[in-house]
Amino acid sequence: MARRTVRSRKRSRSRFRLRIPSWLPIAGIVVAIVAVLGVFLAFARGTSAQPSIGDHIHAALDIYVCGQKEPDLPLFEAGVHTHGDGLIHIHPQSPSEEGAGAAVGKFFQYGGWELSQSTLTLPATTFKVGDPCPDGQPGVLRMLKYRLSWRSTSGDDSQLVDECSRMPDASMEEVKDFPGYIPKDGDCLHVVFGPTGAPSVYGSQTPTGTPGPTAVPRG
Repeated sequence: MARRTVRSRKRSRSRFRLRIPSWLPIAGIVVAIVAVLGVFLAFARGTSAQPSIGDHIHAALDIYVCGQKEPDLPLFEAGVHTHGDGLIHIHPQSPSEEGAGAAVGKFFQYGGWELSQSTLTLPATTFKVGDPCPDGQPGVLRMLKYRLSWRSTSGDDSQLVDECSRMPDASMEEVKDFPGYIPKDGDCLHVVFGPTGAPSVYGSQTPTGTPGPTAVPRG
């Protein structure tokens, strides 16, 4: 009788030890997956959110229309802005101005203008792909970039502006998705509207000796 009691106790203990809830292993797997996803999303946000709040980034911006350099865009206030000095100042002040919110197309939007693959809107005029330059050739939009050794910690902003204005097309790289391009500190950017294959600067004077060509804007 005693032996049976001992055996029954052993069996009871065995059954007790094996009574692990069936959902527990699944819950553990779910927790592990959530943890991994959390780490991945945090890393992805850290990568995509550059520049971020607290950063101080300057990029020079020149705009050329039908071979002629346009005046610097006027001052406006935002976390991504300009002082009318030929620079894009990127000092994000809210999450909406971080990462893609600091792209070149967004910079134009903050100022009340537009830069897309087909449209360039400046303070007084709008140019669309296909609009003719004074020589009758249709214009296209493109953007060139070059990263200079200058950085915001270098001090004199005018040095970045001057070097960018002298940068030849041949030394620069064309940016395909230029409205979505996020400037880096020390970038030199040339936004160009002009005939396909034409350099940023050309035809300083027309044959009659009057000032160089100005594109014919569309409405």
